[in-house]
Amino acid sequence: MRGLTVAAMIGAMAASHIATGHAAEIRVISANGMREVIQETKAKFEAMSGHRLTITVVETGEIQRRVLGGENYDVIMVPKAAADDFEQRGKMVPGSGVQLIRVNFGLAVAADGPRPDVNTPEDMKRVFLAAKTVLITDPKTGGISGVHLMEVLDKLGITEQMKDKLVPNPGGGFHARRVVSGEADLAVQAEHEIRCVRGATFIPFPPVFQRTIVFIGGLGTATQVADAAKSYLSFITGPEALTTIRAHCLTPG
Repeated sequence: MRGLTVAAMIGAMAASHIATGHAAEIRVISANGMREVIQETKAKFEAMSGHRLTITVVETGEIQRRVLGGENYDVIMVPKAAADDFEQRGKMVPGSGVQLIRVNFGLAVAADGPRPDVNTPEDMKRVFLAAKTVLITDPKTGGISGVHLMEVLDKLGITEQMKDKLVPNPGGGFHARRVVSGEADLAVQAEHEIRCVRGATFIPFPPVFQRTIVFIGGLGTATQVADAAKSYLSFITGPEALTTIRAHCLTPG
């Protein structure tokens, strides 16, 4: 029933906007966790609504730099901590946020290789120190998996010992692909970015180090197309997008 309601709502809006010439351009900026979902559903939303999406997908740190630096977006999709900060700083409309996806973190290893035991902090410490190369998201970009890993290494007391083993993935994307190809021993990234790589196995962090990050989508306070932006948030959290979310190994928010 909800699928019909959302589709009908957006369809009605599309007919109204097209008829009156008020189709809107919706400027969206999103952290990488939603990249594939946004890209693969873009054409469907535009066809259903009559609006046009202009999309920017970058690491969370870059979103913070742009938004706090004065760039304006109609829809902002970031981890909850960043969304809360934007609300407090007057960059995101209070109460407009909706939950998009939930993300956990862990290690990627080749599925045809040994499966390391990381059930405890000591196990994890031993596995990291035994590795020659560990692919990561550069924490300087504000990417949440890279930032979280550095916190874990600090708690394990091995930050200095790991300095020469950590390699920011130069091409971005799914780090696990380079583990499967034999270019690295381990990779650290979000669960969905590992599970969706053929030939890779996901090993979750020990519970003491696990974090669940909820991505939030909200309205930028400078938006001039609030109704259209709201319709996009309804779409991206509704049944039309749910299939795509699950197809990319993501957990709906």
